[in-house]
Amino acid sequence: MVAEIVGGYLAGSLAVMTDAAHLLTDLTSFIISLFSLWLSSKPATQRLSFGWHRAEILGALLSVFTIWLVTGVLVYLAVERLVTDDFTIEGSIMLITSGCAVVANIIMAVTLHQSGHGHSHGGLGHGHAHKNEKANNQKPNGVPSELIDMEQPDHGGRVQQANASVRAAFVHVIGDLLQSVSVLISAIVIFFRPEYKIADPICTFLFSILVLCTTFTIMRDILLVLMEGTPSGVKYSEVRDRLLAVKGVTAVHNLHIWALTMNQAMLSAHVAIDDSADAQTVLREMTQACFSSYNFHSVTIQMERQADLKPGCSLCENPNK
Repeated sequence: MVAEIVGGYLAGSLAVMTDAAHLLTDLTSFIISLFSLWLSSKPATQRLSFGWHRAEILGALLSVFTIWLVTGVLVYLAVERLVTDDFTIEGSIMLITSGCAVVANIIMAVTLHQSGHGHSHGGLGHGHAHKNEKANNQKPNGVPSELIDMEQPDHGGRVQQANASVRAAFVHVIGDLLQSVSVLISAIVIFFRPEYKIADPICTFLFSILVLCTTFTIMRDILLVLMEGTPSGVKYSEVRDRLLAVKGVTAVHNLHIWALTMNQAMLSAHVAIDDSADAQTVLREMTQACFSSYNFHSVTIQMERQADLKPGCSLCENPNK
């Protein structure tokens, strides 16, 4: 990225600098991920009971605004060049810089392609669930609530998720490679035919659209987290039906599914069970269902008896689609 910024400045090429802006998107994502890992290691406080996990979302939001600002400046300069036609481009410097960018992307693509077919051992972590149980085998309503901590290991799923991340990164690098090749083609044209220098601002427009499309996807995910929306890949009705399928469950209400961060889904629900059902057994089956079918970071389930339900309760109604 630094090489393209310097090379683009020396060559007077906005297309090369726009390619660097695309790399800025990747770099800020890496920095935010590392920073959020450091913040997430800090313990939760009474004021921040969830800890510092949402710092990742705020950082991503700041990076998107920064990228929009940089892209806006480049587009403004490109429009100015088209209007005034008063600019020169050093074709040789642009050609060398874009050629180095293509080589760098090829090296990254080969490295990620080999990593994606590697072999891994062990898991990367475990899920964490808290269940608030209101039930007793002898007297349904005679026992105060007790908090039960359970950990559900997810070795194979996390390894598959890591491999999927590598494959996604490989696809992303292929996109970067195609963009770098486009800049290289523009550099070759300008090097041999300097009168076609208009190719540079035209490439700037095209690559700016590509950068903005990338940030719009990130912004959609950010807004979904900030609005406590159901995470992508998790269907509300499917989760509800999965809980209702557990033997002894008669009703599920106050079901909330949200994301603490982009990769940490949370679930809480009130579950009514039949009077003859064993609360501990039902609770264990629902917990296993949540962790085996979905990669939830935390699950909180409050057990209730069917007699505890209040007819006409607005909170017990299912949300609209």
